[in-house]
Amino acid sequence: MKKKRIMIVGLTLGFGGAERVISILSKALKSKYENVELLLYFDKEICYEIDPDVKITIVEQHTHTENKLRNLFWMRNYIKKNADIVISFLAPLNILVLVATAGLKVEKIVADRNDPRRKPSHLILRKLRNFLYCFADKIVVQTKGNYAYFSKVIQQKAKIIYNPTSVKKEEKGIALQTEKENIVVSVGRIIEEKNPYMLLEAFIQFHKKFPEYKLIMYGEGNLRPVISKMAKEQGVAEFVELPGTVKDIIPKIAKAKMFVMTSNFEGMPNALIEAMCIGLPCICTRVSGTRDLIKQGENGILVKVGDVKACCKAMETLAKNEKLASQLGRKATQLTENLSEENIVKQWIELF
Repeated sequence: MKKKRIMIVGLTLGFGGAERVISILSKALKSKYENVELLLYFDKEICYEIDPDVKITIVEQHTHTENKLRNLFWMRNYIKKNADIVISFLAPLNILVLVATAGLKVEKIVADRNDPRRKPSHLILRKLRNFLYCFADKIVVQTKGNYAYFSKVIQQKAKIIYNPTSVKKEEKGIALQTEKENIVVSVGRIIEEKNPYMLLEAFIQFHKKFPEYKLIMYGEGNLRPVISKMAKEQGVAEFVELPGTVKDIIPKIAKAKMFVMTSNFEGMPNALIEAMCIGLPCICTRVSGTRDLIKQGENGILVKVGDVKACCKAMETLAKNEKLASQLGRKATQLTENLSEENIVKQWIELF
């Protein structure tokens, strides 16, 4: 095993795309490097299984404070003593880590996980991030569009690495063999950036022509009660289900006739990757991430952000044409091999 000490830094290990990649990457690196450690900022529930030989250190357990400055200095001292390579995830934490490691003889790799035009939400933080990324040794972005956003200086250090699929080999195309129900399904946080209003409005219009269908929106978020209230006010409450976050999501969504995602912006949407790999025909807004995965009319359908009418029309098209829906789903499953954990981890390993 190699002697370099690798420290992966994340906010938490709660459910999320970045957290899932951290869990996968830490296990893969442990097989190649002697010392792999996770440094988590917040003391929250750990929702992913971590290799027992990977040490987990939580900043808040040591500093007992929410003061960012004190936490920054503690992180600087800890990283200085315990790491040769630091891999940080998510822009706000990347900013903190790059400041904390300024001048230290450690290799700094940062992973930007969302649309850099929109996240962080404050312009000053985006400017600060863009400045500090110039001092990173390598930057990982998730999409071609996100890569194009950054300056030439950052692009020279940047590499595009997609998210790995969580769909197992035996689950590839499972939706194509599953008995279908009249369900439109969506998976994701029910928050502003995911634009659940557009999805509900499109479904309401669609439901007028296809009253046998229901909409199931899996996920939590501050807009979940708002969407529930809107469904009641529009008279479709009995056809709209919001079951929250559930385990074993794949067999639940496999019986749907279509997957719809109406986000205002995205990084690399894991829910869409899973839906495509199991063979669901997908309708998504044309944003960074979805444009990388979907070829219009070949393995999915893209619509303009906020275009309720176009989304409804796409849903009607799939409901009327089961052959087309099956063709889109079958073509979508071809992503599975390219986005396998093995292939994505290999790309990460090449960074070192």
